[in-house]
Amino acid sequence: MSKKTQSKCNAGGRPLSYDPRLVHEIIRKGIEDGVPAADLDTAFVKAKLCSEHNVKDTIRQERLEGLVQAVHEELAEAEEQSLLAALPDTVALAVGNAVAAIGRELQLIVARQHSVCQAIADQKCEEVRTDKRNAQFRIMELEAALADQQNALLSLEQERDEAKRKLAEAQKRLHIATSEVDRLSREPSSVDRLLQELRNPAVRDDIRATLSEIVAAPSNPSSE
Repeated sequence: MSKKTQSKCNAGGRPLSYDPRLVHEIIRKGIEDGVPAADLDTAFVKAKLCSEHNVKDTIRQERLEGLVQAVHEELAEAEEQSLLAALPDTVALAVGNAVAAIGRELQLIVARQHSVCQAIADQKCEEVRTDKRNAQFRIMELEAALADQQNALLSLEQERDEAKRKLAEAQKRLHIATSEVDRLSREPSSVDRLLQELRNPAVRDDIRATLSEIVAAPSNPSSE
């Protein structure tokens, strides 16, 4: 790759003042030279770009950090693929079987826990359903009791109204009887009227004559 700086476009931004492939080359060469991956950071790459590829020191830090991270990820993935490709088939099969067995054990553990949780949940649901049925039954009992009380109250109200009606009739009859008693008490009696007539001088002579005739009349008339 050329040591001279090449201007390349970065997707979604302004053109870079260096070729992004230079970052990949610097990091790869550093790894080949035995430099620890942790030291192949943005500062290391920037120093190499400026000193070996004549890139200005004003390059954007965040763009360079993104490129450095992408190169490290790419190299790590390539290393993993290379290691896996070099692994013997028997080892890969054994590892796969072991992972499958571990996965099955994990699934059984999760399944058992799920079964326990499901049983607890079912029990709680049944308790809630039982409480709901009991509450509904209690509500029905209270509604029935309320209906009985309302019927009893209605019956009492009807009896009260009937008692009021009878009381009104009795009071009416009492008033009539009281009025009649008052009227009769104000009128003179027949004996009083007779005595009053007897004391009347205008009819006294007539009464005496009538009494004389009664006295003079024979009690047993003779038969012829």
